[in-house]
Order: sequence, then structure tokens, then C-alpha cells
Amino acid sequence: MKLSTFRKAGIFIGCVALLWFVLFDWHFILYSSAPDYEPKICFSPNHEYYIKRFQTPFQAIFYKLDPKGIAILYDKSGKELRRGFVKFFAGPIWSTFYAKSSVYYEGVDYDFHMDLPSLAGEHPDRNRGCFAEKSDYVTPRPPPPPRRDFIVKGVEPLVKTKAPYQLQFLVEDQHNVPFPSFRYIIYREDGTQQEGETDENGRTTVIESTQGEIIKIYLSPFQIEKNFTRPEQLEGWCSRSPDKCIRVEDQTFSANTIKMEP
Repeated sequence: MKLSTFRKAGIFIGCVALLWFVLFDWHFILYSSAPDYEPKICFSPNHEYYIKRFQTPFQAIFYKLDPKGIAILYDKSGKELRRGFVKFFAGPIWSTFYAKSSVYYEGVDYDFHMDLPSLAGEHPDRNRGCFAEKSDYVTPRPPPPPRRDFIVKGVEPLVKTKAPYQLQFLVEDQHNVPFPSFRYIIYREDGTQQEGETDENGRTTVIESTQGEIIKIYLSPFQIEKNFTRPEQLEGWCSRSPDKCIRVEDQTFSANTIKMEP
């Protein structure tokens, strides 16, 4: 009798554990927000990669307005490259900078991000979401806009102040066309920092000094507001991917303050 009671208790506990696993831990339901809205498989723009998103039964029932679950990234051969817990509304985002691609979900757990071994392709209008058919993107791609290399110069201010030494940085391209609204960080010799954006003439704020001073300026390689990459972020990137990184010193320039004539 006692053995039978223990056996029944064990079977009950096992059934409860199995039910819990199926409902709350087993991600086997392939997610799609709506049959005609978003495909169940999220391809990259050029179909070199794809993502499948899975939910538990509990997530599929109770997280319809805020869908989340597991995203699994594959290459086109079906090899799994990465998986992570994400919220589905925030991606995926297929990003290409400097002939390198990555995929990520933003604004949630940052658990899912990967630099891709090959290009994921580019869409002329958007880089977020699921691409189902090759008609979703343009083949061949439209020609890229002419390249603009930014050039940084230390110059006298257009409007001078009363300080004995002054400086402005001028940011322009190889055709002497200024870069307005270009974000920067200025470093003074005393350790102070100042952030800002270049004006319509591509010039920084006026830097004033009582003596000759070497001023440094850092320009982020990514100038989108949300993606203004700070020096410490670049250094972190280089520590993780030294063969693919952009060095902080390549984005930092210096100039001496200029003595103003009375």
C-alpha cells in the first residue's frame, strides 16, 4: 500500500513536471504575427541567412500584444549560428557598415547579436524585419551614393572671442563641403570633455584658452542619433573582434589652439 502511494505520488509529480516543461519551457510553436502580415521565417535581404522564432504555449497564448520567445539564426545551409531570448517586435535588424554585416534585436535584452561571416544584403528602404521573397529587395542594388570622406582641420574661429588663444575644428569632405550636425566629443588638456554637433558650416563650438593647448576631438564613425558610438564602445568592440574593429585613434584628431592677435 505504501509503495503504491509513493508510486502514484511520483507519477503525479512527474506529470506535473512534464506539463510545466511543455507549457512554460519548451519553445516549439513557430511564431507568426498574422498569416498575411509577417512570414514565419525571417530571411535576410539576400536570403543568405534566416531566423526562426519559437514560443512556448504559455507565451503564444498570453503574450500576443508583447510577443517574445527564442530566436534562432541559421545560414542558408541550415547550420545554426546563434539563439537567444528576444522580444519579436524589436527586430530582427540586418545591419551593414563598412562592408560588414550583423543581425540584432534592439531595445530589450541584448541577448541576440552577431557579426555575420558574410554580407546579409541591403534593402533600399528598410533594414528591419522579415524578408520572405526575393522581390522584397532590389537586384542588382542601386548604385551607392558618392563616398564622402570627412576631413578634420583646426582653424581660427569665424567669430572670435576675447580669449588670447582660440580654436575651432572644421569638418568637411574631400570636396570642401562641410558636414553639419556631425556629433563630436572635445577633450581638453585639463581632462574636461565637451560634447556637441557641428554647425551649418561644419564647425565646432569655439574653444577658448589662456595659453597654447593641444585640443583633441573624437568623431563617432556611426552618426545616427541612437548609434552615436562612444570611444569606450569602440574599445569594447575591438576587444571582442580585433580583426573587424575601428580603432579609437583613427577617429581622434588634435590641433593646437591659435594665438589671437590683439
